[in-house]
Amino acid sequence: MIANIFVDKSPFIKISSILFILLPISLITGPFLSDLSVSLIGLFFIFFCTVKKNFSFFKNKFFYFFLILWFYLVLNSLFNNINIDSLKISFFYLRFPIFVIACIYIIENNIKIVKFFYFSLVLCFSILMLDGFFQKIFGYNLFGLKQFHQNRISSFFGDELVLGSYISKLSPLFFGLSMIFCRDNIKNHLFLIVTFILINTLIFFSGERSSFFLFNLATVFV
Repeated sequence: MIANIFVDKSPFIKISSILFILLPISLITGPFLSDLSVSLIGLFFIFFCTVKKNFSFFKNKFFYFFLILWFYLVLNSLFNNINIDSLKISFFYLRFPIFVIACIYIIENNIKIVKFFYFSLVLCFSILMLDGFFQKIFGYNLFGLKQFHQNRISSFFGDELVLGSYISKLSPLFFGLSMIFCRDNIKNHLFLIVTFILINTLIFFSGERSSFFLFNLATVFV
């Protein structure tokens, strides 16, 4: 079914679209796959622009602003910190604005991608909520992973206590897209209200106070 949603037949755009859809899932696995996905999407888009001989996508104020910021960070690492690790981080920061430009192109050329991204979000949130509450009740998750902290749950993240951070940062996208794709009726309103309560409770159980605050702050804007 996913094969039928591609308007642009370029293999670079096809692979980038799939990586974009699977990004919420790759974030759960840890920083490696998610960072690799972001980097590959950016590289594939550059290859695509090179093949098409069209770099007009980068001619906008957003990219120019981040380009200036990137130069500043690289120069700061070179002259102030004199730290190789800091220089590496600053240099490869450029992949993020390229990633954003690539995602804009992917979405503008095929809006259906957003719906599949939403399904990916729903899947991740559903599994994390089920697994998180299971771990809170029984002390271990569905895969038998024990709770690393007595009063904090982490679900599939293991000893990395970032469950609340993951949910709080993606929840504005989740609720925003839910309002777009869910029909305007009482059942869907109740679904969103119940989901909000469950997510808020799960973040509270994760023990991340900053994430709990940010989630409720984001809810006001939503």
